[in-house]
Amino acid sequence: MRIALLGAPGSGKGTQAKLLADRYRVPQISTGDLLREAITANKQLDKSVREDMEAGRLVDDAVVLKLLEDRLRKKDTKRGFIIDGYPRSIPQAQALDALLGLLGKTLQVAVNISVEDEVLVKRITGRIGCEECGQIYNKHFSTPKVRNKCDVCSGRLVSRSGDSEKTVAVRIAIYHENTAPLITYYRAQHKLRNMPAKGNIAEIHEKISDIVDIEIRPLEIKTLETAAESIDEGDSTIIAGGQINRITTQSSRTKPVKKTKSETAVLASSAGAKKNAGVQQSSDESTKKAERKAGG
Repeated sequence: MRIALLGAPGSGKGTQAKLLADRYRVPQISTGDLLREAITANKQLDKSVREDMEAGRLVDDAVVLKLLEDRLRKKDTKRGFIIDGYPRSIPQAQALDALLGLLGKTLQVAVNISVEDEVLVKRITGRIGCEECGQIYNKHFSTPKVRNKCDVCSGRLVSRSGDSEKTVAVRIAIYHENTAPLITYYRAQHKLRNMPAKGNIAEIHEKISDIVDIEIRPLEIKTLETAAESIDEGDSTIIAGGQINRITTQSSRTKPVKKTKSETAVLASSAGAKKNAGVQQSSDESTKKAERKAGG
């Protein structure tokens, strides 16, 4: 499965991507995470990339695409991936299509998670995340059981530096200007699936999972079944979308069946009887011909 999650900042792409990755056992690829890791590891990216990220501006396309390419070339993306936070513009979408085509991993579905702007502001400014495991909470909608403490690993919860109201306003404006046209782009490719973010996190997750289960996984399983049929093996075990499926195939070559002694004797007797009948029929015909000749 190869999916891109679209949506404005704060729409819940990251949360849903993490849930889908856990459910279907494919990696979540977040361009935001890749950039933050690059900043930590490479001081040359520190100045320009950090300034763009903290101001809510889009980072240079070439930088993001190179990080994304390196990640997509890793072995764990062979069975699929979920891209979160990319593409954010038509040129990025075109560059991504070219890259995925080169790697033989074309995108199957783009899910757009739509949320109203007022809700987005509360989601982003109230967002807090665990420093240890990355679990996300919200001060307004999904608070932890213990204040500033992760429910999963008890790690410390912190806010992102780029989640101030001023930065959020800039990010939403940029989204409407550059990213929203992606809806038309993927609709033209018949890959767009729109998902209004109504309900809680679990309900939205189930709706997106339905899209995967109905539209993507059946195609993957059918492809793997066809591949299994081309192999002369009795059984094949495949894994698709996190579920193990057992396929039993029959060999196209029929093996000869060894007959018992009694069956062989019956067949021999039958063949002998047919031969004797043929000889007797031939003798009768010769006698009749001779009698006709004598009478003539």
